[in-house]
Amino acid sequence: MSPADDAVLAAGDRASLDLAHQRLLDRTRHRLCIYLPILEGGVLESEAILTSVRRIATSGRRASIRILTHDAVRALRESHRLILLAQRLPSAIAIRVPTEEADLRYPSAFVTDNASGFLFRPLASRYEARGHLDALGEASHLQGYFDEVWERSEAAWEIRPLGI
Repeated sequence: MSPADDAVLAAGDRASLDLAHQRLLDRTRHRLCIYLPILEGGVLESEAILTSVRRIATSGRRASIRILTHDAVRALRESHRLILLAQRLPSAIAIRVPTEEADLRYPSAFVTDNASGFLFRPLASRYEARGHLDALGEASHLQGYFDEVWERSEAAWEIRPLGI
């Protein structure tokens, strides 16, 4: 297997999707962007993945994890572990919800890292995914789309923990 083959990410079921996410997170240093229309149970919730997300979130002043989801309230109601982690680390993990109809119809899910890695699911409702640990062009394209939607989105204030 060549080094280029080692950088390929692929998934066809939930177990291989977890493994692909973990490989991407393992090499992520400070910045992570997650576009997941529905934060479904079992996806991005394993202990290893949450440990990696926590490591990135606490990696220093440059740490930034941004999450776009279409229904943050539902994810909170269903106690998605990524939302619960975001509530504990609000200075490093931000969650926004798209408001424009075109953005809410986006069918895909993806994760990008701080360099050139990405994992893309054409249909967010399925586990099939493809990605690469070093594909600057594709990662930049996804990151650009993420940034555009992020700017048009609203903070998910409903899920913020209440301070006393």
